[in-house]
Amino acid sequence: MIQTKNLHKDFGNKRGIFNLNLSVPEGSIYGFIGPNGAGKTTTIKCLCGLLKQSSGKAYIDGLEVKPGNHQQIKKTIGYMPDTYGVYEQMTVWEYLDFFCAAFRIPPKQRKDRIENALKLTNGEYMIDYRMGSLSHGMSKRIALARTLLHDPKVLIMDEPANGLDPYGRIEMRRMIQTLQNHGKTILLSSHILPELSSVCDKVGIIEKGHLMAQGTLQDIMQDVKEQIIISIMLDSDVEKAAEVCRSFPNVQQTTAAGNEVRVVFTGTRNKIADLTNTLIKEGSRILSIKEEEADLEDAFLRVTGKNASEKTPEAEHQ
Repeated sequence: MIQTKNLHKDFGNKRGIFNLNLSVPEGSIYGFIGPNGAGKTTTIKCLCGLLKQSSGKAYIDGLEVKPGNHQQIKKTIGYMPDTYGVYEQMTVWEYLDFFCAAFRIPPKQRKDRIENALKLTNGEYMIDYRMGSLSHGMSKRIALARTLLHDPKVLIMDEPANGLDPYGRIEMRRMIQTLQNHGKTILLSSHILPELSSVCDKVGIIEKGHLMAQGTLQDIMQDVKEQIIISIMLDSDVEKAAEVCRSFPNVQQTTAAGNEVRVVFTGTRNKIADLTNTLIKEGSRILSIKEEEADLEDAFLRVTGKNASEKTPEAEHQ
């Protein structure tokens, strides 16, 4: 549904985006992640036809993004930017009706369009509120409702959870998943990694304008050096088992607590079977062994060549 071929926008001084090849399947939620200034918004503006690329091509639903196609592209895309203006003296109804007119929706259809958009975003109760009285979280819902008025196939959302409190972020995730269930294809940019890991089918990692990796989280983790975290539950001497693990090749870190040994393991998965066999030979009684799920933050750090100690205080807080 969204595709770019060597999309390139050069602002000079190594600023911009460089030969990006994105691929967003129809009906999926694609997490476009990277630090502030990585090129996420530049990419989005090129996709929406708001910024002309230096070279390369972009396609929305098979249609090339170029001046002659902009009108059709605008009908296909719903773009929710990170920041947006509001008309503070308007009511929510007036505000959405104004944008219905901007989208050239016939007057007879506007009532249904507005009500449906507010229903999808859980904003029906705000219909008579003045825009200037809305909290940040409420404004985000109305901004999303505005984006849905013309019933676009594709939603492009730039930092939709930015500035929301924890409850607001949970609600935003729920709304995004509901929209996917209604058949929308969603590209969701964010620098807040936990917001994406639970909702995205596919992710793209961008840094300094370059697409570093793309695919499912599992695909990305397999493409980089594997670091597997396994949890071993025991019905025997836990400290003895921990010592066995510490002496095993490819084990980077071992911790023991209660009846569990947690191991950070670098290597192939067949080596885990060798570790299990070694533990049994040394007298350990294993109740269960499981691999922890891949973590998006770890994937980002590994793909970009950073380590956990390089996280900023802001990132740790988020």
